[in-house]
Amino acid sequence: MSSTNDFTKLTIAKEVRGRLQEEFPSLMALAATPPAEVMKRCEVSKSSAERAVNQARKIIGMNQPTTAASLLKKELDRPRITTSSQSLDDILGGGITVGSITEFSGAFATGKTQISFQLCLNVQRSVEDGGLAGKALFLDTENTFAPARVAEMAYSYTDDPSEYLQNILVSRAYNTDHQIQLIDKADKILEKNNIRLIIIDSMASHFRAEFPGKENLPRRQQTLMAHAETLQRLAESYNLAIITTNQILSNPDNLFSGANNLEPALGFAWGHRPTHRILLRKSRGTARIARIFDSPELAEREAVYHITPQGIRDGPPLDY
Repeated sequence: MSSTNDFTKLTIAKEVRGRLQEEFPSLMALAATPPAEVMKRCEVSKSSAERAVNQARKIIGMNQPTTAASLLKKELDRPRITTSSQSLDDILGGGITVGSITEFSGAFATGKTQISFQLCLNVQRSVEDGGLAGKALFLDTENTFAPARVAEMAYSYTDDPSEYLQNILVSRAYNTDHQIQLIDKADKILEKNNIRLIIIDSMASHFRAEFPGKENLPRRQQTLMAHAETLQRLAESYNLAIITTNQILSNPDNLFSGANNLEPALGFAWGHRPTHRILLRKSRGTARIARIFDSPELAEREAVYHITPQGIRDGPPLDY
């Protein structure tokens, strides 16, 4: 057992260590969790939670700075999930990266959910085939998960789609509280099932419905920020990719938001959380256009992709 995942390295009471080990699958997961949350989840004292978290951070080297050169190497070495569209992969720097949150925003039928389905299949592929050899966790907030459609797309890879469907875990989130609870309790599911991709389709649905009006904006922002912090912790702790879909709004006062002044919903509180934000829009026929809306790493570029019976592809279907 490596020292970075050995709970016996923690010099704390055996009973406390046992509770921590039951709740957290790794020292990294523990180190990335705020002591107040550790205290609540493990039912330990404030001092025990703080001591455990601080020791875990020290063991894995979280308190030490690293060089920019090391960060660059880590970035270049990060595995990516292909979207099955080379043009879309290109503007994403090679595909969907692990350790970060990527958001796809767009109007109805622009391909947000279709891209999500494609990634649920592709994450299961080998690294050589553009996957991560892992499973997907799909949080459905709008009752849009369509297993028949996913099976149709899976036929591109196999004569038996059931093996792919077995590796997609689906949870229906019925409100914001349920959505947050599913993510807060996800650690054991992620570790046990080798989850390498989490999808929330969509992030905006419940939050916009349950926090309407300016009077609820502060509470919505606070809730969103805490939710986003948990998502980022999971992405980094488990070296997995997180995809969120989002609705779009028309903002006539924003001259910099792109075509028709459209911008993602949920405002600034959520807007700073995804690492990469992509706006999708319709084009002719099966074609859709993706534009990098905001990213610290990716230049603002556009790509054309198609939604075909086989899934996301670079070109239209043959009968187009």
